[in-house]
Amino acid sequence: MLLPLKASVTTLLQPNTNILLVDLRPAEDYDNGHIPGALWLDARRLSRTDKPMGGLLPDAEAVNAIAHDLGLKADHHIVAYDAGGSTAAARLVWVLNAYGWDAISWLDGGFAAWLASGADQSHDNPTPIHGTEVSLSFKGDNIINTPELVQRLDKPNLSIIDVRSHAEYEGSDVRSEFGGHMPGAVHYEWTDMLDKSLNLQADEDIQQTLDNLGVNKDDDVVVYCQTHQRSAVTYVVLKNLGYEKVIALDGAWSNWGNDSSTPKVQGNKPSD
Repeated sequence: MLLPLKASVTTLLQPNTNILLVDLRPAEDYDNGHIPGALWLDARRLSRTDKPMGGLLPDAEAVNAIAHDLGLKADHHIVAYDAGGSTAAARLVWVLNAYGWDAISWLDGGFAAWLASGADQSHDNPTPIHGTEVSLSFKGDNIINTPELVQRLDKPNLSIIDVRSHAEYEGSDVRSEFGGHMPGAVHYEWTDMLDKSLNLQADEDIQQTLDNLGVNKDDDVVVYCQTHQRSAVTYVVLKNLGYEKVIALDGAWSNWGNDSSTPKVQGNKPSD
């Protein structure tokens, strides 16, 4: 049974034997208490580094090793969670989507929402059940590389959302060789999508902001931050709202901002 992309605690409290719960928090947090039945996954396995670029998509061997370690089977539906107000669970959604696995949901509010509900937590360390497991292959329709994006910058039906801080966007906070943002990118900091309880804002409020920014549902929408951790949350949010073509630049600004040939804007002016 496929669940909504944005899952709630209420969803998890309903009987469903096909749910595979995955906890992406640090190991010590998992050991201190987690959702009953959840398996722990080291979130660092979801990124590959090729300095100066970080946050690159892991290769097929690495992703299939993750699937094996979780005991992932064809009838499983993954529900991924982190602490809440974090990025790791959304990153797992993006990585598995890139390898053709769509039976995955993201727990809105993460473990903080679970605790707030008063539901029980566990200290058990369940063992994955291995059997006839899946073999994942790269699909890649949610990823774009730098040369392709450069060629598309002036084309219609493309929206770009920079989800970093305003200082990163306008270029005063420089975390790569070059600062600034991509030409045409609008700014929508990812934390502005969350409320004080670390749950997502109401769908209609997020949609209104996206409408005001001119991000249309028939566009191809590129989301980026520094290494596609923060923008993974925006990826999930847009997919949940019905944006069908949401894409991440592999390596995000650590890719674009470390390439002297890519066009950049600082403040409102192209950089030299």
